Amino acid sequence: MSVREILKEWGAKNFRVIDKEAIRQITLGASILATGGGGDPEIGLLWTYKVLDEGKEIIMVDPADIPDDILVAGPGCLGAALVLTEKPPGSEVLNLAIAKLENYMGRKLQATIPIECGGVNSPVAYAAAGEFGVPVVDVDGMNRAFPELQMTSWVIHGVHASPTVSVDDRGNVTIIDTKDNDLLAESLARRAAMAYGGISWIATYPMSGKEVKETSIINSQSIAWAIGKAIYQARIKHLDPIRELLKSLEVERKVKGFSVFKGKIVDISREFGGEATKGFTLGEITMEGIEEYRGCVAALDFQNEWLNLRIDEKIRCMPPDLIAILDPETGEPIRTDVMKYGYRGTIVLIPAHERMRTPRGIQVFGPQHFGYDLEYVKVEKLNRS
Repeated sequence: MSVREILKEWGAKNFRVIDKEAIRQITLGASILATGGGGDPEIGLLWTYKVLDEGKEIIMVDPADIPDDILVAGPGCLGAALVLTEKPPGSEVLNLAIAKLENYMGRKLQATIPIECGGVNSPVAYAAAGEFGVPVVDVDGMNRAFPELQMTSWVIHGVHASPTVSVDDRGNVTIIDTKDNDLLAESLARRAAMAYGGISWIATYPMSGKEVKETSIINSQSIAWAIGKAIYQARIKHLDPIRELLKSLEVERKVKGFSVFKGKIVDISREFGGEATKGFTLGEITMEGIEEYRGCVAALDFQNEWLNLRIDEKIRCMPPDLIAILDPETGEPIRTDVMKYGYRGTIVLIPAHERMRTPRGIQVFGPQHFGYDLEYVKVEKLNRS
């Protein structure tokens, strides 16, 4: 059955065909929402382009149009972003993970969902959907990127990461089934990735269509798409990409983002993902202000993604709210794994989605989970002036 036949059987009318321009825009938007993480977008993009070049159709469906009883899961990668850049996989690796998950579940996958908004994990969900002839659903588990498997809206609303299938490019397969212990699932998945050489490809969060609708960040891919499109249009029309990004957020999400600092990186303390850091890229950076921010200093902590921002020693943002450092000319995000001394950027802050800001969410991925002695305060309150 083709993807069109699946949609017809569901009676789905709210869907969008994804071509190369669309996936390019979605991936850029997802890379911005990835808060400094998410990996090299070229890896996911080239994979998706290959699927389209083979004549396979990729269609994104609105979650309201999927049946309650279908099986949905998230394909993606887990591990050190630097290793991923050096060791990109072939499509057969992720296909193997999905096939093994189907075998373990005893059911066929009927749609894919991106795990997060990220340069890799967003487009590979589209590529996998095209490979398997199923739709990709307009949702994800964060509307940003986070470093750990359990840090999703799915977990905090009652869906679990088990079973997760983890594979490598040599065909090794690990099936992780820890029932409702999501921290243990993260720990085992991380150890498998390190044993594989620093990176693994996973099929995870199997759930029903009903659970997708009740626990996901709804229409998150459309949000990423709108942001990416706004940035590309700004480049073509020679507009301010930061201003266009903030306008897009107000239209698509009805939220106010904040441009709070412009500066250059003057100090970096960074440990790349190895055994000691469990594959995470950890550290902090210091930025000196330029232009209207001359004389000010910004400090950012990160674990794969940006976590906390202080400007002149005053806290201005903490997780789960989003921090992005963007090139002021192009709107391109500056990632934690590729940033260098002297890079210049504008810091933009974005409120996390409401489904991420529950008390359970703050417990699972708020500042104290990362070891910071901070009580979570919404970014809107921290930046009222």
